[in-house]
Amino acid sequence: MKRYPTAKSISSLLDTCYDFSGFKTITLPTIGFVFGNGVTVDVDATGILFQQSASQFCLAFAGNKDDSSVGIIGNVQQKRLQVVYDVAGGKVGFAPAGCQ
Repeated sequence: MKRYPTAKSISSLLDTCYDFSGFKTITLPTIGFVFGNGVTVDVDATGILFQQSASQFCLAFAGNKDDSSVGIIGNVQQKRLQVVYDVAGGKVGFAPAGCQ
């Protein structure tokens, strides 16, 4: 993302923003959530950026203080995922699909 000019943050949570005015195309990094047992859930490109205005976008991720803090996979990242909760088994599963 270093090739794109930064923009003013829109909140204390979404603090990594870019100005894409003047760009016809952009290239996004590949992002995945890595869980125990080597399981990786790839984030669809639609779950990487949050659009603030016609040309301003922010990374749709917020940091936490340390590894012991709660992590949340938000609705932006889940847009193209089916999420299955096995409450009794204490597991959660992910598969490509979800809302468009």
